[in-house]
Amino acid sequence: MQPSAGPTGDASVRATDQDALVSRVSAATLGYLDDPTASLFLPPALRRSKERRPPLINIGTHARTWAVDALVESFLSEANGVGKGKARQVFSIGAGNDSRFWRMKASATANGKGWNCAKWVEVDFAEATATKARTISTKAELKGALGGDVKIEHGGTGITSPLYALVPGDLRSFTALASSLTTPNGDKPPLLDPSLPTLLLAECVMVYLPPETNNEILSWISGTFSDAAVISYDPFGLDDNFGKVMIRNLATRNLSLPSALATPTLDSLSQRCLANGFLIASTFSVKQIRDIVIPSAELERVAKIEQIDEVEELNLVLEHYAITWGSKGDADLDLKSR
Repeated sequence: MQPSAGPTGDASVRATDQDALVSRVSAATLGYLDDPTASLFLPPALRRSKERRPPLINIGTHARTWAVDALVESFLSEANGVGKGKARQVFSIGAGNDSRFWRMKASATANGKGWNCAKWVEVDFAEATATKARTISTKAELKGALGGDVKIEHGGTGITSPLYALVPGDLRSFTALASSLTTPNGDKPPLLDPSLPTLLLAECVMVYLPPETNNEILSWISGTFSDAAVISYDPFGLDDNFGKVMIRNLATRNLSLPSALATPTLDSLSQRCLANGFLIASTFSVKQIRDIVIPSAELERVAKIEQIDEVEELNLVLEHYAITWGSKGDADLDLKSR
């Protein structure tokens, strides 16, 4: 996660990452998700507490994760875009304690698909990356997936390896950060290769950044990589009663949403991509994803895990979150209706 403004606000935004991690672990523990590595990132106290989220949150976590996974798999698939076998790379901003790299790599290997990602690069606050670097370096099941030659860098706040990199950085100072990602370091190649199809992954990040910063990031991706794609997960339509209550509640936790009013509709999320160099863009609310995208068999499986009584509340929440994807060049990705 990345900040809205100010040191106290920064800490509040970092706390949202831990909330999201607890939700993923809850969903995985109950069987909504297959994510054996997520719990490794929990602090010991939270690991012992075995906190469970209510069904509404577990179902939302499942739908969001299923859809983002499907899009990332679509991007990495050898059947998509450029010629068969050409590797791709992922640039995940505000990644926090996300475990998707390990989960998807393990799944691809187990299913005999191979791992078609030359590099997975994550960026977040130095405070967040320091904790994650320490966890990765001390957990054999995490460190072993990085391709060997794992190096702790940036004074213990970063990691480099053949397949994965963890970089401390503040997205509000994106120009300097971007330059460091595509510039060779001595005899080492850059972390991101401009010649490879590149995916920008931004889960619940852009709403915490000013609109101009989001435009800068999107424009950089589309301008630096001839084959580029983006996946973002964002709240939207927060100008109604639901949104106003949500914003007030977040304010009590010292959280603000600088980009909330910049994306009042689903179409505004797609337009943000198109206005910043992407040639194709689509957006579905998470409710639409449950209604028309996730396979019926998967929904039936999930429905058996827990009973939910707050169906109207669930739909109201899911109608205010969306997943957007866009692309240019040979970096196709898509969600297909069932």
